[in-house]
Amino acid sequence: MNTISLTTADDALARAIVYRTLSIGFQAPTDDRLDGVGAREGFPVVTAALRHLERSSGSVALDGAAERLASVAPADETSLGVSFARLFGHTARGPICACETEYGADNIFHQPQQLADISGYYLAFGLRPFVASETRVDHIACELEFMDFLNRKQALLAASDDLQSPPDLETAEATRLAERAFLREHLARFGRAFATRLVIEQPDGYFAALGHTLLAFLSAECERLGVEGGPVDLAVRPATADDTPMACGTADELIQIQRKP
Repeated sequence: MNTISLTTADDALARAIVYRTLSIGFQAPTDDRLDGVGAREGFPVVTAALRHLERSSGSVALDGAAERLASVAPADETSLGVSFARLFGHTARGPICACETEYGADNIFHQPQQLADISGYYLAFGLRPFVASETRVDHIACELEFMDFLNRKQALLAASDDLQSPPDLETAEATRLAERAFLREHLARFGRAFATRLVIEQPDGYFAALGHTLLAFLSAECERLGVEGGPVDLAVRPATADDTPMACGTADELIQIQRKP
């Protein structure tokens, strides 16, 4: 295994860790989720991943995000649950809108096509929404989990001794292209605006640290992949009646491997 493959695998795994932590962080807080991301110990794993990526890419913003996460005061499930409900509510039209297709002034006309496009990305990699989850496919947590999956797949391929085989090379390239396209067309299109709204609404604390991290990380990812990120002031489309529930399953339950019978 050569040095280039090792470096690529390390970088991809570090990115996957950041995506996964953010995916869990933007779901309703539970003790299991807080323990899973190390929220009570200063987020040790994800801060190490961010610092690795800062050294690899030279992005000072990523180290700043790591410092912010590491300095977050420990919080309990109950108090964070209150903050989560206040910030995101229980519908797609919560105070801080967490669903991509709610953004854009004329988005109501394109919403079905966009939802179908997002689902198409998931299905192309054998993933589908978890049957027991009511979380929409365009929810920020779902999209972040998909990017976690793509980066874990790239890390596994990069670490493989068989990466030079034509099938693995083709799979690696298809995964990389899907990552870039999904970032450009979906996550980066609204994610920076979502993060900006969040840090304006809550300048300090747990969710503010996650918002700052998401903003810095998406900006770094756009630069890495040569993608133009969406505007930080992208508007949420005019409100319409929406009773869509926004209950969240665990991170492992947002999307799952499609298994053929």
